[in-house]
Amino acid sequence: MRDAFLEAEASISSQKKLLPLYVMQTEGKVKKLEQKLKAARSKTTNTEKQKKQNEQRIFRLQNKMKKLIKQKRYYEYHIEHNTIPKIVDGSKQKFRLLQKGKLTNQEWKDLRSNSLYSRGEKSKGGNENTKLVYIGENNFEIAILNPLGSKRNDRLRFTVCFPKKFVFFIASYLSTGEAYSIRLKRSNGRYEVHVTLEEDVLSMPNFSKGVAGMDINPDNLSVTIVYPNGNFRASKVFWMHELNTVRSVERDTLVQRILYEVMSWIQSYDIDTLVIENLKFLQSAGTKRFNRMSHNFSYSKIIKSLLSVSYKENVSLLQVDAYYSSFIGRVKYQQTYGLSVHQAAAFVLARRGLGYEEKIPKEYVPVLFAKEAKQGIVLSKLFAHWKKLKAWYDDVIEELKTIGIKMKTIFFKDIYTYKTSPLPF
Repeated sequence: MRDAFLEAEASISSQKKLLPLYVMQTEGKVKKLEQKLKAARSKTTNTEKQKKQNEQRIFRLQNKMKKLIKQKRYYEYHIEHNTIPKIVDGSKQKFRLLQKGKLTNQEWKDLRSNSLYSRGEKSKGGNENTKLVYIGENNFEIAILNPLGSKRNDRLRFTVCFPKKFVFFIASYLSTGEAYSIRLKRSNGRYEVHVTLEEDVLSMPNFSKGVAGMDINPDNLSVTIVYPNGNFRASKVFWMHELNTVRSVERDTLVQRILYEVMSWIQSYDIDTLVIENLKFLQSAGTKRFNRMSHNFSYSKIIKSLLSVSYKENVSLLQVDAYYSSFIGRVKYQQTYGLSVHQAAAFVLARRGLGYEEKIPKEYVPVLFAKEAKQGIVLSKLFAHWKKLKAWYDDVIEELKTIGIKMKTIFFKDIYTYKTSPLPF
């Protein structure tokens, strides 16, 4: 009962921490919709058919906007009253199938009672209610306390088989008497045993050889290595095209394989510190392709695998704020080093991990910062200087779109030239 209470308490705590993130995600989607509505309302239509299609699109966007605003208020209400949205044991998707009569009551009950969790305690020999003992080769005996047994300490005993590569590690850990938690899960007529072991992280960031920065995206991991002085050293993109097409059960294997490739590559440069952005991913209402990718894209799954793989490979992880990393990379490093936007963002993250601040390039200062430059102010603040340059950039992008210029093939310097030069672009 205590373990069930602690697990429920953890779920509530997790939901409360996620609510502000949900609000930010919804605000981002509302902002994107406002831009689409503005474009749709200002669109000129030549025929009656085009006019009708545009009106229908505006109607759909307005309905979507109402739903998003309602959703945002719903999350804000819970934040204000320190509550959480309703949680469905057994998943909301399965619950909807039950409501439609596509799932029987027995199947629903089985889904709601398909796992047993037992928390570890060092004072109780590792785990009091569910004990795991090594019995030879790759086999272990699991002894589960039987709550319906008539005798004291009556246990249900089964043999568990673990993959060979984990056997020595698990057996060695069990011999220490340290705490381990176990979750038994019934899936497709089989019983799975999930073991969680507690280990101290021993690796510490090492800046003497330089660091690697990684930008995480729905279809790739972009990694850039820098020297200790912050200069560019090497960069590589690790593609994950299949991540959005394979079954969910295969994604873990795919993600781990790619991450091991990343670790092997950075270690080939004698690098043992990896800089990543703070653990959050704000989705936005973008294109259909992006929405499809982000729906399948499990950022938390990649992060969990990254924590595990980096620990096993003895690579230190360092988190930094990701504010304007993509934009700064586009402005300062993309064209200089021939990088993609994501590789340039990884470059910025790596430099930020080393403690470097990004100054506004001198050639762009006269556009927006003439007064500050005369006063000798160092132009490197994220939310004062870079934010102002980003707003200017966004305005120019909108202007270019109206004259039909595609942005994918244009560097920031070209955009700057267009805005400041009297010559045709």
